[in-house]
Amino acid sequence: MVSPAFPGLFFAFAAVALLVFASVSPPAWDRIDFLHASSGTQEVVYGVFGYCIKGGECSRRSVGYDLALPGSSNVVLNSKVLHNLTYTLILHPIAGGFAFFSLVFGLLGACAASRVLTIFMAITSFFGALITLVIFVIDMVLWNVLKNRIQDAGYTAGLGNANWFTIGAFAALALSSCTSCCGAFGRFASGRMAGEKY
Repeated sequence: MVSPAFPGLFFAFAAVALLVFASVSPPAWDRIDFLHASSGTQEVVYGVFGYCIKGGECSRRSVGYDLALPGSSNVVLNSKVLHNLTYTLILHPIAGGFAFFSLVFGLLGACAASRVLTIFMAITSFFGALITLVIFVIDMVLWNVLKNRIQDAGYTAGLGNANWFTIGAFAALALSSCTSCCGAFGRFASGRMAGEKY
């Protein structure tokens, strides 16, 4: 019989993968970004811990970083508010940590057919989904403001794929929380299963 933890486990795994991809954005990996902009012949991509010039050098990795558009002289990106918002980008890997713990509880719950571990998976998924939703809202504010400023200065800019990974992770964690709740309370509440462990 399929463990009640399995559906939540599947969605938790998807959330972990998506948040890992979002977290390894520039300067770690320039294929995934939250915002990409072109200034002349240079394309700049922005991530959780910094930015990179495609095919060139990257900023120093740090929690919170100075926003800049290399190759331009008429774009002011690094206001105090926007700079402070870059500190909140650390919530991406923090949400990934909650998703990972949810995955671990799901694996243990599936192996042990444990109601308690499945409930823990539901709780960690819920908090992970909450954090992911908050950071997605912050992402939309931060990156859209930067995109508009860059476009107003006459350059091109667009939102990157990491934003969609983040909203996908939110959906996966929300589904993980809901399905683990159903698995823990719905199926187990109907009666004692053979070999059921608490």
